Amino acid sequence: MTNLIAVSGVTLNHWKSLINDFGFPLIAIFGLGYFTWFIWKWVTKEVNPSLDKVGSSLGKLKRKVEMFDNDLIRLNIKLKVVLQDKKKIDELKRLLDERIKNERNT
Repeated sequence: MTNLIAVSGVTLNHWKSLINDFGFPLIAIFGLGYFTWFIWKWVTKEVNPSLDKVGSSLGKLKRKVEMFDNDLIRLNIKLKVVLQDKKKIDELKRLLDERIKNERNT
């Protein structure tokens, strides 16, 4: 029955004989080495290229956000100037209305 059960295409009897011959620590070291190599290969072939693409897109996005930030700063300055001018115009209108009112009364 154990001959029917296979791990990675190899029967359990094969793994059992390897552990008996070389010991569990040595087999575990080779298994972890293979696992590390597999992860390293996956990261270098699939993850790194994806990160490079994301990095370039992030750079473009950062430049656009900086552009919009500069636009907002300029618009804020223009708005402040317009509001200051509006206060001056309102004050001048008030003074002109008072002058006209005083001229009519005299």
